Amino acid sequence: MAGREPKGGGSRGRGPLSPLIHGRVRLLILSFLLRTPKAHAFTVLRDNLQLTDGTLSVHLSKLEEGGLVAITKTFEGKKPLTLVRVTPRGRRQFKAYVQELAGIVPGLGNS
Repeated sequence: MAGREPKGGGSRGRGPLSPLIHGRVRLLILSFLLRTPKAHAFTVLRDNLQLTDGTLSVHLSKLEEGGLVAITKTFEGKKPLTLVRVTPRGRRQFKAYVQELAGIVPGLGNS
């Protein structure tokens, strides 16, 4: 029908752009984690992304529930240490997200 917006097909019928990733804070978190293939301390994420503990914690929980990040709680001496890393599923979903975004935003795709 004329005048209708095209449906996004990349998210299995849910429309374009995964809402789990598309949120500003979750997009920042995943982008930061994907820059290097290692786990990052909660405090490193918090400080680099300039987030509060509560905001970071809430969004990490959502990403963990979705299987996009893994969170490991350990100790460094007697001090608690929370490590966060992106999962293989997270890498795949982020790649799919970027491909969908490139299909929506002019100039982001390969020329």
